[in-house]
Amino acid sequence: MKTVVFGLLVFFMSIGGTCRKSDCSQTDYTFEAFYKAYPDNDSIRIGDTIWLELNSPTQLKNLINGQIIDYSGAENLGTAIGYGELLGGDMLNPGGIPAANSFDNVLRAGVLSSTDKPEQVRVYRFKEENGKYLFKLGIIPKKKGTFIIAPGNAANVYRKSDKCSKAGFNLTFENTNQHLYLYEQKRPGYVLSDYDRGHIYAFKVY
Repeated sequence: MKTVVFGLLVFFMSIGGTCRKSDCSQTDYTFEAFYKAYPDNDSIRIGDTIWLELNSPTQLKNLINGQIIDYSGAENLGTAIGYGELLGGDMLNPGGIPAANSFDNVLRAGVLSSTDKPEQVRVYRFKEENGKYLFKLGIIPKKKGTFIIAPGNAANVYRKSDKCSKAGFNLTFENTNQHLYLYEQKRPGYVLSDYDRGHIYAFKVY
């Protein structure tokens, strides 16, 4: 997995399973799905809510070969969300600190999982319902500052019916104003990578 700003490791923990293939480590499928964050305000008050949502069909296009795959029944599909407060850095120094504890989280769709980095990350599994994978999280700031949330991709996703075949999910923002200029202002000289542009949502709290 890639590292997002100032060492916030965006990861997804998966559980190993038995299988019949000789090599269960390879990725057989690559899919994509999209987050949306709203409202599209670059500044919110303490106690306001940012909603982070994903709504994806379980019938997915395999980006490796273009085939449509029924990937229902995924047992460990979800995301890890990195939280950071931007204090000011430069091209080489991200200039931020972990900030997961600066927010309350209201989970409307999904399941909270454990993490060994609770000051940085919250980990969730998506909910499957009526042919869709669903995730909806309310993020409520408790202090003033400039922040980012960075939901990550999912790797080594397997189905209940086939614990050996693995899928990777590219999970990026779509139809969302991510206010990336706030991050760029706090880190002059740094050029955002494509991964940053797909996964960072920045905002001020006042």
